[in-house]
Amino acid sequence: RKYELFQYFGAPDAERIIILMCSGAETAEETVEYLMKKGEKVGLIKVRLYRPFSIKHFISSLPKTVKTIAALDRTKEPGSIGEPLYTDIVTAIQEGISEGITSFKKTPKIIGGRYGLSSKEFTPAMVKGIFKEMKKEVPKNHFTIGINDDVTHTSISYDPDFSITFCTISGQSR
Repeated sequence: RKYELFQYFGAPDAERIIILMCSGAETAEETVEYLMKKGEKVGLIKVRLYRPFSIKHFISSLPKTVKTIAALDRTKEPGSIGEPLYTDIVTAIQEGISEGITSFKKTPKIIGGRYGLSSKEFTPAMVKGIFKEMKKEVPKNHFTIGINDDVTHTSISYDPDFSITFCTISGQSR
């Protein structure tokens, strides 16, 4: 196996991508695979090495066609501008543009979100809900998924009945 600092999985011409690390990445990958089979131009970047953050490697992992990016953190940082991965992604894109190492036709929209708060399970339905939110002209930034945030009203909706089933045959899935 070969691991990259930022591992891309998805459509080569993806317009919407999710960036996250750790346990939620496998759930996101299954959902991306499902949505691609339905013709959606989506992708996922799994962050394999967070620190030190390599802008060059991050920028090179992005499809040139990306229009909207959702950076997902499994933490809430009260009082900050945004969660850690989100702020690093915003900074990396801006510095990449300043240094001339990006090849975007147009700077992508970048939104940040939180998942897995209060140990809430992260499901394919939630990933699908995030991709749906990203289709909007003005997607919600600093959103929460999986819990109903009735204080700040930043939750995005999803269909809790949606699920993906893969068969396991002879110990191999998918």
